[in-house]
Amino acid sequence: MAKSIIDGLFGKSPISPLQQHMTSVHLCIAELKGFMVAIHAQDWDKAEKIQSKIGDKEEEADILKKNLRLSLPSTFMMPFSRRDLLDLLLIQDSIANRTKDVSGLMINRKMTLPNEIFEDIIELTNVCIKTSATALKAVNELDELLETAFGRRERKVVGSIISDINELESESDKIQHIIRTKLFPLEADLPPVDVIFYYRAVEWLGELADSAQKVGSRLEVLLAK
Repeated sequence: MAKSIIDGLFGKSPISPLQQHMTSVHLCIAELKGFMVAIHAQDWDKAEKIQSKIGDKEEEADILKKNLRLSLPSTFMMPFSRRDLLDLLLIQDSIANRTKDVSGLMINRKMTLPNEIFEDIIELTNVCIKTSATALKAVNELDELLETAFGRRERKVVGSIISDINELESESDKIQHIIRTKLFPLEADLPPVDVIFYYRAVEWLGELADSAQKVGSRLEVLLAK
């Protein structure tokens, strides 16, 4: 009874649902490496199965997002605002959405990756997955931050994780540059439409790391407050 009264007065903590959402988001992007390998091997059955998994996980993340939005109390005892949490939720969700976009683009067009850039695409995909995993690690520290009342030690831990996210995102930028540099001399030998979509796929992959970095940036804002 006491707990229900407290929940009624202050609202249930949204931290655990937020962490569950980010976990679902990461499970979505984690499928990308296997997808890229299947695409390169032109194993369309396997690629379609993985793309279907990505769609299912994106839908699961979307349901968690909607449930959190609907259940988020207008007032709760937190050192940050409802708006801050909703912004963080939307950034997290953009990772799952873009993962679905890039896999959908590639499977619908039956895109095969030129051998010259395949290893770089895999490296970029790995970095994007690592960036998401590190963002998840940071989000999972939110409850520790609250329990320690944003104590110095815990803030330092989260700050270090955010620094790792920034380094990984910077690495993704460098790999994207390498891929574009390698693509340029191939343009004359590839169908122009294919070239356009190769660049788009690389751009969207890069946005995955960018969005994961934005998760870290939003957490920095929360720490600053």
